[in-house]
Amino acid sequence: MQRDELVKQLNSLFQADKFKDYCPNGLQIEGASEVNRIVCGVSISQELIDYAIAQNADAIIVHHGIFWNKDPYQITGIRYQRIAKLIRNNINLIAYHLPLDCHAELGNNAQLARVLGLNVHGQAFDAQYQLDLIWHGELIKTLSGSEFIEHYAHATGHQALLLGNPQKQIKKIAWCTGGANSLFSEAINLGVDCFISGEVSEPMKSLAEENDVLYLAGGHYVTERYGIMALANYLNTIGYNAEFIELYNPV
Repeated sequence: MQRDELVKQLNSLFQADKFKDYCPNGLQIEGASEVNRIVCGVSISQELIDYAIAQNADAIIVHHGIFWNKDPYQITGIRYQRIAKLIRNNINLIAYHLPLDCHAELGNNAQLARVLGLNVHGQAFDAQYQLDLIWHGELIKTLSGSEFIEHYAHATGHQALLLGNPQKQIKKIAWCTGGANSLFSEAINLGVDCFISGEVSEPMKSLAEENDVLYLAGGHYVTERYGIMALANYLNTIGYNAEFIELYNPV
């Protein structure tokens, strides 16, 4: 398979050109023109690169790539070491950030709903990003906060942090994967019982208690691994040899 055809397919699948992101989506580092083996992971790292090299992979596809808008221009230190290894081994690096969060089927939000058994009702528009970032829906059956955090652990293998009254009954839920704790107030305005995101900041505790809306911090990595897993499976169905690599991160 040709690299350029793969990138074209993925850019079209995720409608990458429609997103105002704070990183480049698509091909970030050019490698081999022919792609036979693909390694997929949540975030680029030396460990993921070394695994791809050992597997003779031609491409790495991740959610969190190597370039971000606030990074310095200089390519030094760890970033240099990662880029140098990719170039020396002729490995393409492809990344999709917000496009992978938002995809209706393969996206992180859609896949987290599948894993947790949430019935999706819709998405709420976020004015800052001009995107439907917050998803909302319902549990199949009402659970207390304590029961829901146990359900989350069983479904994901990760022990989440729950803020608010653990006895509160949960039916309506909003969620946005990754580092979306700043969207908690917007989620509260949707009239939900609980908001799920990956990370948490100090003000969330009092916001949860004072609004009587639970906040579940489910792990940035964990909430965003299911989209890239789904993408690896999708690539296999259309003729590529793709593998998702679990490099668990408790954060």
